[in-house]
Amino acid sequence: MLSLNIAETFNHVLHTKFLHILRMKKALNYIVKWTHSFLKNRESSLMFNEQISMMQWINADILQRFLISSILFLFFNTSLIEKCKALKIKIEVLDFINDINILIYNKITKSICESLSQAHDVCAKWAQIHDATFTSEKYEFTHFTCKSKRFNMTVSLCIENLIIKLKSDVQVLKV
Repeated sequence: MLSLNIAETFNHVLHTKFLHILRMKKALNYIVKWTHSFLKNRESSLMFNEQISMMQWINADILQRFLISSILFLFFNTSLIEKCKALKIKIEVLDFINDINILIYNKITKSICESLSQAHDVCAKWAQIHDATFTSEKYEFTHFTCKSKRFNMTVSLCIENLIIKLKSDVQVLKV
């Protein structure tokens, strides 16, 4: 399994692309409109003791502190998951907001590494299109098996001139 992390998740979501993704996923029109309103620049004022402050612009990408932001980002990631699953390999992709976990099923360690590299290429292309960045320092790589003697459990994964050492354990869905 290869675990990836999208850097500064909410800071780089392009609103027009995101709204396009919602439309492509056939989200109801009122949901798209509500999301557009949620994302666009807004003005707000504060009122204390019957005194109203001047209007201030609220500049926001997808605001991370809102629960809805997590749900919206899952929509943003859907094309990444679909592209990975379209590969002609046994693959599962688990995502939770900015954590992407790619699990490959195979009996040959070298084939697993090749498939993970192929899946990573898909992720890198997706990131380029969506103005996202995977944090290579946070890449984690591990094998899951009940019969470790049948597999080369010392192999490292090489992606884009980066060698990712095999870890005996990784955290998934760090909460």
